[in-house]
Amino acid sequence: MTTLLIAEKPSVARDLAKYLGITRQGDGFINCKQDVVCTWCVGHILEQAQPHVYDEKYRQWRAEDLPIIPDKWIKEPIARTQKQLIIIRNLLKNATDVINAGDPEREGQLIVDEVLDFLEYTGPAKRLWISALDERTIAKGFQKLRNNQEFLNIKNAAICRANADWLVGLNVTRGLTLAAGTRGTVLSAGRVQTPTLSLVVDRDREIEDFVKKPYWLLKATINHQNGNFIATWEPGELARGVDPEGRLVDEKTANDLIERLTGNSGIIKSRKQTLKKKSPPLPFMLSDLQKKAEDKFGYSPKRTLEIGQGLYEKKKCLTYMRTECRYLPDEMHEDAPRVLATLVKQGFAGADKADPSLCSPAWNTKKQGAEAHHGIIPTEVVPRDLTEDEQNIYKLVANRFLKQFFPDYQYYSTNILVECLDEHWQAKGITVKDPGWMELNDQQTKDKPLPEVKKGDPATIEKIDKDQKFTKPPSRFTEASLQVAMTEVHKYVDDPVIKARLKENSGIGTPATRTNIIAELQRREYLYKKGKALISTERGRELIDKMHPTLKSPGMTAIWEDALDRVCEGDLGKNDFLEELTRRMAKMVQYALATRFSEIITGKRYPCPLCKGYLFRMESKKAKGKFFWVCSNGRETDCPPRSDNNGAPGAAFSERPTSGPPCPECKDGFLMRLESNNRPGYYFWACSTGKEKGCPLLLDENGKPGRPMIDPNAPKAPCPHEDCKEQITRIQSMKNPSFFYWKCPNQKHKLLQDDNGKPGRELEFRK
Repeated sequence: MTTLLIAEKPSVARDLAKYLGITRQGDGFINCKQDVVCTWCVGHILEQAQPHVYDEKYRQWRAEDLPIIPDKWIKEPIARTQKQLIIIRNLLKNATDVINAGDPEREGQLIVDEVLDFLEYTGPAKRLWISALDERTIAKGFQKLRNNQEFLNIKNAAICRANADWLVGLNVTRGLTLAAGTRGTVLSAGRVQTPTLSLVVDRDREIEDFVKKPYWLLKATINHQNGNFIATWEPGELARGVDPEGRLVDEKTANDLIERLTGNSGIIKSRKQTLKKKSPPLPFMLSDLQKKAEDKFGYSPKRTLEIGQGLYEKKKCLTYMRTECRYLPDEMHEDAPRVLATLVKQGFAGADKADPSLCSPAWNTKKQGAEAHHGIIPTEVVPRDLTEDEQNIYKLVANRFLKQFFPDYQYYSTNILVECLDEHWQAKGITVKDPGWMELNDQQTKDKPLPEVKKGDPATIEKIDKDQKFTKPPSRFTEASLQVAMTEVHKYVDDPVIKARLKENSGIGTPATRTNIIAELQRREYLYKKGKALISTERGRELIDKMHPTLKSPGMTAIWEDALDRVCEGDLGKNDFLEELTRRMAKMVQYALATRFSEIITGKRYPCPLCKGYLFRMESKKAKGKFFWVCSNGRETDCPPRSDNNGAPGAAFSERPTSGPPCPECKDGFLMRLESNNRPGYYFWACSTGKEKGCPLLLDENGKPGRPMIDPNAPKAPCPHEDCKEQITRIQSMKNPSFFYWKCPNQKHKLLQDDNGKPGRELEFRK
């Protein structure tokens, strides 16, 4: 009777083995007490098969083969982790049951389940679902082991995500690349990658199209018997000089108001005072934490994740990091006293005042979603030997958690409306009743009280200050703010129904993939970094402009993510999801194949001199940095590959002729018909002796040797360049027999115009 526990990664397996009691360590596994063997994956150790595995014809990228839709999905071992897969296979032979100990998310579920499916394991399996690696959390997890079959829907959602990414990414990428004819450069598209790029492109254009406009704020000092206060002018519906956003944009109107109202008396039109409450901010999810860490400490999102993962896996003082949920399960509230005691031991400011009996809105099992993620919080482990960076991240999380055990922030909001000569002025004030959780903020909210007034009281406008402001464009995306935008994509959707569906726990991508997606967009040269800002390139913008509207829409992609959540919850079947996705994807592929790109994407287009195709530059697989050119119709028309001539196509690769007409000049060699390296499709004849005999090059006349390219009797003259001892020659143009120019053997010297048979000025070439 042996239980095989399979964790997602080695470090987690070692922590679980330590809790169970290690008896022996083997190669790729650890024996524990009570006949438990702990082993591990190394992230995904299986991957989606490449298209040619389904059919060898898919090695070639052809429009007629698209879309590629597998009837039965195939997964293959990843070469670098194949050894560990063999270890798991051998351990399964002696296992009577299995524990899936993947990370608490749908990818973690799939990483272990796909191995069990691949190795055809059909025995009993349980699921260990824990969000932290401290001893007490592990113990609770083992006490609450569940049947792994209960997590089938989560596994199906992960399968849907992987298959969707394969279908959309592969088919649309091939379609776009074929349409652009950029065989040497892949035009990458993806279910998450493309709408993410679209967010940046839209933001950049909004900034660049933005026109700064001045506007004015009018602030009046109001004199009342109980004290003076400041009020701001509130334009009426028919007010002059006001834009649609209610800003005063006409300075003359501002000056007229100041002149007309200063020193005049008015009355208190109304006074309202309302008690308002603010609950503590919810615990962090990963994108929130990354944005906060970037703003406060300048950490990149990748750096924040690395620090957080170390605090979760090694220090065990924080819960699971890759979460996109801010809520906590109701049952976790019972652990609060022990976690708070840990923070008190560390001397956290305010920890001794925290009330563990308080239950903020953060505890809400219903809002967690099907995957049982929850917000990032501290564990009961007191961290030791933290670096400054680790301390910074830990403090951010701990402080946010502490706020859940302080009362709501309560304050009185006071509004006073003053009327003077039919113009209204509004004053707003705050009086703090209970600072509550705001005590833990770096900056405290200060009282801004207003004097006691009542409706009908007289009031005088003592003076009016005019403050000029300017409208501001939105900020550029940074890596962290773009990840937040990917998480909160509902903010970029106009449809109110879709927006409402996406608002809670939806977004594009996952916490584990967003950083890589942004990096991939930069690698593809769709985005570049300027300081912290991410800016779209012309290449990225054209790709978005030519993309199918569905694929680039953040709202539509987030709906797919929402559908994955429905698969998790069992409300949508796996096959139903993939059928709908396949239907939409087929339209995207046809749209991609019909796309026409500019030279921004395609580069300069070179027609094939032998057929109606185009030449494409490709890098040699055998010699890095060496390039050659192929024809788009090469396989159908037998057009040969060509050499690369400084980034342009050169002569076709061919074997050197071994015979030909005798050379009329030297009589020793034979003439060879060769293609020009500078002008593909144009031919000339050269002697086989090369430069040895000094035989002239001959023009090609209908496939036969013609007159010399340079007339041997052509006029010559000394080269006008200083220190040049060469002779320049008068040459007749091959294209235009009536056009002549002068050329020096020194290639660095410019060509000269012909001035009635004599050398003239330098020859200028215009587009």
